Amino acid sequence: MNPQAQEVRAEELDEEKIRSLFYEIIEKLSKQAREEFANQFEEELEGIITNVAISKARKGQIHLSNRTIIEAVLASSEARKWVLRKAEEEARKTLEIVKFLERNEPAIEKIVRENEQEEVDEDD
Repeated sequence: MNPQAQEVRAEELDEEKIRSLFYEIIEKLSKQAREEFANQFEEELEGIITNVAISKARKGQIHLSNRTIIEAVLASSEARKWVLRKAEEEARKTLEIVKFLERNEPAIEKIVRENEQEEVDEDD
């Protein structure tokens, strides 16, 4: 966990701190998650961005900015919960990949060495 997030106590939270913490989370959301957000929270996005932008975001033609998502999150507890849940889900998937790669480091090292050897052989 980010040391900044650990140090924040509930009584110390203000809007700026909340925006900052959500920004850290939202900037890590995938493009797919942003598209899902646009589809799920169309009402919350109205008034923040144009209907054309909402439509394009729902189709994946554009991706919602961090600022746009933060504005929607500050307006809706459901959106806040969704963002936190989605960020946690994506973080777990990333951790699973990291653990898989760590467990398979010997095989990865073997592949790297083989590729390096092939490059040496090609140069000869």
